[in-house]
Amino acid sequence: MKKTRSVSVVSFVVTLLMVVFCAPGWAQTTVSPLAPGGVKVFTQINPPPCDFGDVFYQENGIDPTQLVARFGSARQFGLPSLDPTVPNWVADSNCSTDDPTRRNFRILATTGGFRFGDGSPTEFISIIAFVTSQNAFLSSFSKQVGGSTISISKGANPRGIHMQDIVSNFEGYAAIKQVQADGRFALNPCAVDMQAPGVPTTPCFDVSSVNTVFTPNLRQNWNFTTERNAMDGSDHNCINTDPAVCPDGFNDAPFGYFCDDLLGMWIITYHWFIVNPLTEPSTTTCGQAFAALAKANGTSLDGTPIITKGDELDGLEGLGCAFEANAAVNGADGGAVWLICPAIPDPRNGGIAADAFLDGVRLKSGNFQSTALLNNFSCLQNTGKFCNEAAPEN
Repeated sequence: MKKTRSVSVVSFVVTLLMVVFCAPGWAQTTVSPLAPGGVKVFTQINPPPCDFGDVFYQENGIDPTQLVARFGSARQFGLPSLDPTVPNWVADSNCSTDDPTRRNFRILATTGGFRFGDGSPTEFISIIAFVTSQNAFLSSFSKQVGGSTISISKGANPRGIHMQDIVSNFEGYAAIKQVQADGRFALNPCAVDMQAPGVPTTPCFDVSSVNTVFTPNLRQNWNFTTERNAMDGSDHNCINTDPAVCPDGFNDAPFGYFCDDLLGMWIITYHWFIVNPLTEPSTTTCGQAFAALAKANGTSLDGTPIITKGDELDGLEGLGCAFEANAAVNGADGGAVWLICPAIPDPRNGGIAADAFLDGVRLKSGNFQSTALLNNFSCLQNTGKFCNEAAPEN
């Protein structure tokens, strides 16, 4: 739960450089030519996402038998796909050919979200599986590679770092609906250890299974911290033991999402309103903050303001209007603690396949809540570029 989340233009550029030099399987894109008649065409360079192989999970400290609802083994049909005839994943023998760390199941369900550093609607990830307990992190593993032994001992990799410590620096922000079926507004989750102090605990919203973070149960789209990296400090880890320098207590080594978190894992940070935006007077501090945020970003399925970036959430929390927490790592809460949910390093030029579909929060009409996410997904799928890149070059 990092408290400084703003990102500069410089850090965005550095993040792109991190993708170039650190992301496995990344290939540089090229400008697509125009076909006769002015129709944009592109050559596929970046492969679409596939599940990881069992050995790669083990090499990175995860027991694949502990993964819940794993694509390739479960959930071929059903959520997040809303069409019973459209699968979430398909068998594809090209997966391991394109990248030997993958197994041959290609992911079609593409979950969209906002980059939490600046609120950009440009994040596309694959919710491959859920982790509900720290028991999924391996305590030991050994593999011979050439004449060397690669091992995990007492949960630590050869660098002396625990995978759980790495992935807990990267947060996927989930916003579960707070308006209940009977119309009451829940100000806390039902999990006792997650509840904001001094706030009514009934009614409460459910976090007791992985199903509660499926998109139809969210009031707004996900937010992801892919911009965090060690090169420019945007991971917000602090390696100084002086509390005056590291007031939040983050005294761990710096990590980068695309370099260190090779499974693309996230710890789920649940965030919610502890003051009801639907009834709060516009004259109060929270009421004014809610109104300003709704004017800037629109409203969610609950009628609450949409949060797209970290500064917005930090501001609400600082005013006592919102709260965030993680589920118990020992699995006591029953729901998803972590996601195996890798962001596509570069979704251009083939990263979004022709048969992929967007998984995003929808309105009652069936339309997507965020047209910006939909537009970027469509541009990537049809032109191989983001919308702001898709215009023909002069």
